[in-house]
Amino acid sequence: MRAVVTGAARGLGEGIAARLAADGGAVALIDVSAEVTATADRVRAACDGAGPVCGLVADVSDEAACDEAIARSAGLLGGIDLLVSNAGIGGPDTAVVDTDLAEFRRVLDVNLTGTFLAARAAARLMISQGAGGSIVTLGSVFGQQGVPGGAAYCASKAGVALLTHSLALELAPHRIRVNAIAPGNMATRMHWDELHSRARRSGTSFDEQVERARAGIPLGRFGTGGDVAGAVAWLASADASYVTGQVIGVNGGLLLGR
Repeated sequence: MRAVVTGAARGLGEGIAARLAADGGAVALIDVSAEVTATADRVRAACDGAGPVCGLVADVSDEAACDEAIARSAGLLGGIDLLVSNAGIGGPDTAVVDTDLAEFRRVLDVNLTGTFLAARAAARLMISQGAGGSIVTLGSVFGQQGVPGGAAYCASKAGVALLTHSLALELAPHRIRVNAIAPGNMATRMHWDELHSRARRSGTSFDEQVERARAGIPLGRFGTGGDVAGAVAWLASADASYVTGQVIGVNGGLLLGR
C-alpha cells in the first residue's frame, strides 16, 4: 500500500500515518508545518521493516504546492494507492455577524479547497496508473450539524461530505473508491483549543468543559488518532471493496446522545 496523508505533522494525521506504516505501507506525510519531517522520522523509527516513510512540507490550499507535493510523493513511493486528505484548521469561533471574511475564507481554503486539490491531484495519478485506488477525506460531526460560533468550520466540513459523494460517482468507473470519515470530540490539540475557547466565553474552567464534552459521548471517552486510523485502514482494504460514497462517523456515538 502506497499512501499519502495530508495534515500529518501531528494529531489524527500522525496517527493515521503511523498505522499505515505499521501495517507495512509506504507512506508520504504532507503538512504545512516543517514538523512533518520529524514526525516522519518518528513514524519510520517505530515501524521497523515498514516501507519508505517520508515527510514533505506543503500547503494543500496552494494549487501549485499541492500538485507538486502529490507528484513528489508518487515519485518517492513509486505511485499512490491511497490518499487520506486530513489537513484542516479549526478557524474562528465567532458569531457570523462578527466573523471576518478573510478568516472565513481561510477555513474554506484549507478544509474544502485543500481537500479538492489533494483529491484531484491524487485521482489524476490513480487514473493514469490504471489500477484503481482509494481516497479517504476527513469530514467532521460538525459537517453533519451546525453549531453556534462554528459557521466556517461547519460549512467547510459539510462541503467535504458532498465533495466526497461527487468524487465517488465520478471515479467509480476508474475503480477508485472515495469515502469520508467524520470524527467527533477527538483528543487533539484542535479540540482542546476549542474547549479552551468555550471556557473563556462561558467563564468556566477548561477541565469543566472537558468533562461536559466527555459526558456527551455515549462511549465515555474522547477519540484518538488510532480510532480514525482503524477506520482508514479498513476503508483502504479489500474488505471495503464494495464501499464508496459513504460518510462514516467515528464519534463514540456522539450524535446519538443529543
